[in-house]
Amino acid sequence: MKKVLILYASYGTGHKAIANYIGNYIKDNNNNVEIMLVDILDYSWKIIGSASQKINTYFMLNTPKIHNMFYKLADNKPISVIFDELATTMFKNKEMKELIRNFNPDLSIGTHFFGSSLIAHYNKLGIINSKLITVVTDYEAIEIWFKNHKYTDYFVVPNNYARDYLIKDGVEESKIKVLGIPVCPKIDIEYNKEKSMSTYNINPKYPTCLLFGGGGNGSTSSLKYIKPIILSKYKLNIIFVAGKNETSKNKVLELIKENNITNVKVLGFTNKVPELIDMADFVVTKPGGVQTTESLYFRKPLLMFKAGGAQEEANYKYFESLDYGKYFNTPKELNEFIGKIVNDISIIDKWKKNMKKDKGKAAMAKLYKLISSVLNI
Repeated sequence: MKKVLILYASYGTGHKAIANYIGNYIKDNNNNVEIMLVDILDYSWKIIGSASQKINTYFMLNTPKIHNMFYKLADNKPISVIFDELATTMFKNKEMKELIRNFNPDLSIGTHFFGSSLIAHYNKLGIINSKLITVVTDYEAIEIWFKNHKYTDYFVVPNNYARDYLIKDGVEESKIKVLGIPVCPKIDIEYNKEKSMSTYNINPKYPTCLLFGGGGNGSTSSLKYIKPIILSKYKLNIIFVAGKNETSKNKVLELIKENNITNVKVLGFTNKVPELIDMADFVVTKPGGVQTTESLYFRKPLLMFKAGGAQEEANYKYFESLDYGKYFNTPKELNEFIGKIVNDISIIDKWKKNMKKDKGKAAMAKLYKLISSVLNI
């Protein structure tokens, strides 16, 4: 039986989500592959690992300029070497070493650059002899993603821009696979939109907006974009997904009660996100790599707000460049545009048509084909 180790770091939710998608897809397609998913932050120095997570979240939400500064530093060769060494030192403790040595993977997949760095380190030391695939989870790649390219078998990148960037920086073209970001919200499931709308008591006469704004890190900063939409009382179905953010969930519930609002459904954590996206006419969200890609998978136009860091800026600029949606700087701009959609839903039709041309929906199947060839299964 072949063994596949999938490493991620829970700085936000995207790296974990992609890791889970990949692991589940392999399991669904081959019973003879053993999968182990590892959040490397669970094995870091406890104080430093937790602190790095909190610092990253704080800078992203409260001082994006500083967060962007660190992001740009990670795109600098000398600095990326320092970051890589620090990361490897933070994670290469005895517990992690024994975990990976005992599992002894035939293939390791990193959905965060720290995970890929760690596997490259253990391969160099001869502790394991694992093939390595690095999966880039946003719509651009920076230096730290491919610092260990000599010890990486393949890089899975989202687009030609990322491919060209890697080639220019010395990565062998044969190692780069332009597949898109691999999400797989469904395999053989076809959702019934009418049934879904009935389940959630959605009025079929009005457009449906799926609004992500909870924030898994506990932030309520998205509420300033959400409140005007809710208070406008458009002839619009709104499904607000707060995720695990109880503060955001409760504040929106309170807003609904105080203003006698009846067109908003509020959900906490749910595993029905794919069904909800499929049911919606458009999605309102931060431009994270996973939620934008899931929306693209279902061909749902994106209204994006509040880029929290440089990678989210790259994401929204990429989606705007392909005419898949629009980014809004202020709550007022976003709310006014939604008002236009309510009056004329055809405004977003061109985005839907453009999304239908995208080939990223096959990204996971293509990745699985690559994995199969590496494992010779």
